[in-house]
Amino acid sequence: MLRYPGLKEAAIDEFAMRRFEDTSLNDILKKAGMSKGSFYHHFGDKFGLYLAVIDIIAQKKLSFFYPLMQENLDTSDFFGMLKKVMQATTEFMLSDERMHHLSNRLMEEDDGFRSRLYSLFGVDYYKSFSEWVYQGVESGQIDSIYSPEFVVKIIEIMFSNIHKLISSGDPENLLGTANQVIDVIRYGISRKHPVADDHQDKRHLSASK
Repeated sequence: MLRYPGLKEAAIDEFAMRRFEDTSLNDILKKAGMSKGSFYHHFGDKFGLYLAVIDIIAQKKLSFFYPLMQENLDTSDFFGMLKKVMQATTEFMLSDERMHHLSNRLMEEDDGFRSRLYSLFGVDYYKSFSEWVYQGVESGQIDSIYSPEFVVKIIEIMFSNIHKLISSGDPENLLGTANQVIDVIRYGISRKHPVADDHQDKRHLSASK
């Protein structure tokens, strides 16, 4: 794949915009200036190309998440762990928004397609994250009135849309927004929750000085 930079760029552009089945191989090859004969010889079919692109993204994403994996994330502090994962996610997104969008696009694929893809890579990130959430429920950090599957979906949606909340690439703004997203996941937006009460106490303290 690295031997064909034009194909790589064209494939990432197209797969980032559409689901796999809606992406036109002809459009990719036309944009890359590559013949069908050469393509089929090297990649076999559109799915082979998709696998090559996902592999590139997985390696890129791993470079941001590997330090967290080395830390042996402490799931006894589920929301603290979530903030670290969110920060790594936003840093990955800012490094290449197309790759971020393509990795999110994978969540729009049907379960069968995702299972096929994960089986070939040997890693099911959705399953791993689901296990973290189950541990959060079992430890009492996540309210058991919500199903773990529902919680996973909510977190996935917020993570995949973080780009809509960040107004600039400034590191402080990035980290602040990431932490706010986790606070919303943890406490909701009700006026009466620990974060709001803490802010209220600080305002009263400042006013009394």
